[in-house]
Amino acid sequence: MYPLEVHDITYIYADGTMALKEISFQLAHGQNTALIGANGSGKSTLLLHLNGLIPRQQGQIIINGKPLTAEYVGTVRQMIGLLFQNPEDQLFMPTVREDVAFGPQNLGLYGEILAQRLNQALGAVGLNPIQFLERSSFNLSLGEKKRVALAGLLAMEPQILLLDEPSAGLDPRGRKLLIALLQTLPQTKLIATHDLDLALETCTQTLLLENGVLVAQGTAEQILSNRLLLEKYGLELPLSLQSR
Repeated sequence: MYPLEVHDITYIYADGTMALKEISFQLAHGQNTALIGANGSGKSTLLLHLNGLIPRQQGQIIINGKPLTAEYVGTVRQMIGLLFQNPEDQLFMPTVREDVAFGPQNLGLYGEILAQRLNQALGAVGLNPIQFLERSSFNLSLGEKKRVALAGLLAMEPQILLLDEPSAGLDPRGRKLLIALLQTLPQTKLIATHDLDLALETCTQTLLLENGVLVAQGTAEQILSNRLLLEKYGLELPLSLQSR
């Protein structure tokens, strides 16, 4: 059984624009999958479908063998963590402690169990709880904000992570730290990104979208080393492969 299956998802915006058309794929346990495509290809819209933030119009999403329905969506949002491209869309409490604790507290966790969750989540993203718990979320660097937002997801102990452009805006050091983190976190991950070098370093599978259509899927090496395929859909080879 796959942790996540997508079958023939189609979504049309109110103005008649086809955002997604008959999208089907599966994510295997612990697998890192890159979701690539030019701007407007449907990557973010697809991610928002997978934890129920956008109601599906057609097709089926199956989480751990159970269809995603309105009744099931609350449970699904505990199982699937979505990291937005802009961490400020995710951080809204005065301190790091309050931001990371928000989800677990809504699950009814308090006291020592909550403290353990906070320490483990911050440690997992490489932030020292002693140094960061009482800091203002709004005074952090972009890289630190992204890590705190991710810690807030990890504190919920999700099985699946959906990440929307996680390396966007990061400096080289922050990007390097992010790649190391993505390589070590055990969750199944779907990573929407324009950073094809990050995709090549962290992912084993790749999905390529174009105008809402899944035009190619395969191993990261197969897709990301195919110059003609990438150029056909407005992308370029990863920089690490361009000299070959």
